[in-house]
Amino acid sequence: MASPPTPSTVSTTVTTSPSSTGGSELGPDPQLAAERKRKRKESNRLSAQRSRARKQRQLDDLTAQVAALRARNGAMDAAARDAARRCVAVQAENAMLHARTVELSARLQSLVDLIQCMQAGDAMYQYQQQQLPLVDATMYNYY
Repeated sequence: MASPPTPSTVSTTVTTSPSSTGGSELGPDPQLAAERKRKRKESNRLSAQRSRARKQRQLDDLTAQVAALRARNGAMDAAARDAARRCVAVQAENAMLHARTVELSARLQSLVDLIQCMQAGDAMYQYQQQQLPLVDATMYNYY
């Protein structure tokens, strides 16, 4: 039978894998720390790049929106100026039509007065004709 090994005959080697234990008992592995730092920098760089791209898209969207609103404002200003111009034209036409209405109303009243005068004169003439005796032309013989 074999005798059990004695401590002097057994050699023990302890190796630690930095990737499995997170570091050796001697301190953190500089390669692992450098790799983590590099990955963190890369991740931060990509995150910052995405953030800048997102902000640029927002800026582009807002710039386009400003341009659209300015164009819309310009169109609305033009429409307002056109409406004001048409309003002035309609007011001028309205004033002219009002003056024409006053003129025609006065003319109509004048014609109505003339007709009434003529009717009154005709009635007076007829009344006078009824009052005068019929004169025979032979009564007044001037020859």
